[in-house]
Amino acid sequence: MSLDPYTVLGVAKSADGAAIKSAYRKLARKYHPDVNPGDKAAEDKFKEISEAYDILSDPAKKQEYDSLGREGFYERGFGGAGYQRPDFNQSEFSFDSIFGDLFGGGGGRRSARGAGGFPGNIRFGGAAGPRKGDDVNLKLAISLREAALGTEARLELGIPQTCPQCQGQGVLSAGGGIRACPNCAGRGQVNHLENLKVQIPAGIKDGQKVRLKTKGSPGDNGGPAGDLLVEVAINPDPVFTRKERDLYADLPVGLYDLLLGGEVEAPTLTGRAQLKVPAGTQNGTRMRLKGQGLPAVKKEPAGDLYVTIKAVLPGKLGPEAKKLAMQLAEAAPPAMAEK
Repeated sequence: MSLDPYTVLGVAKSADGAAIKSAYRKLARKYHPDVNPGDKAAEDKFKEISEAYDILSDPAKKQEYDSLGREGFYERGFGGAGYQRPDFNQSEFSFDSIFGDLFGGGGGRRSARGAGGFPGNIRFGGAAGPRKGDDVNLKLAISLREAALGTEARLELGIPQTCPQCQGQGVLSAGGGIRACPNCAGRGQVNHLENLKVQIPAGIKDGQKVRLKTKGSPGDNGGPAGDLLVEVAINPDPVFTRKERDLYADLPVGLYDLLLGGEVEAPTLTGRAQLKVPAGTQNGTRMRLKGQGLPAVKKEPAGDLYVTIKAVLPGKLGPEAKKLAMQLAEAAPPAMAEK
């Protein structure tokens, strides 16, 4: 039966070699037969994982798979011969070549043939070079005002840390054999609940990220932890629309202020500002409030606020008001746009 290596390893087609290797290592540590003695389902899963990694870790095989697709790769790939699965029962299938750093690489070796005929030479207890942990990504939704003015967000997260019981190996030696670490269920990591403060700088844009160093996954063999990357998602604002550093909003203005002129209040990010409306201002007119957009940050000047006038008409007219309106219509007919 053919398999989709991307689905088996849980990686995207755009994943690079490091991401593919990282995904493989986590799954292989969990399903390796020596960690799950006598578990046929785990053994079959390990074979699938190994086959998927054999395909995606080899650039030529990966390109063949991407070009021909799943069925074509297995049936017609490699000049019509089709993909040849690795023989897991033969010693020439090198554990070192594909799984060499699964348990840390280097140091003493324990030679054994695992369940299902898998070759041994699994490395334990040694220390390969330090490796930085993976970065962790998450999204944080904030308001437009918080994005414009800056804010401090508080997060409660399960931060992955190296399992103290197995030191990140995922397995424990016991009675000459190995078993999955009960503290981390073979994952090599445990989650530690931590309260974090994230400083969101003023003027941040939708999709930008804030980095919290060493708050990602723990490193291997004494390497530093990865980082936490917080991607900002700005929620739509009920009043303002943002374009770069300028803001746009509708401003309701009464009919009489438009006819006679007046001073009205316009909403801003920090409160309200006075706006003079000249007599005879037309509905739909756009007016600018200088410096009332996003505040100045670093070398960027403050933006402006642009308000679009929306006329507010009187309610239902009584007889006297209707009479006055008719008189006004005769004395000052509406100015019609020239055609």
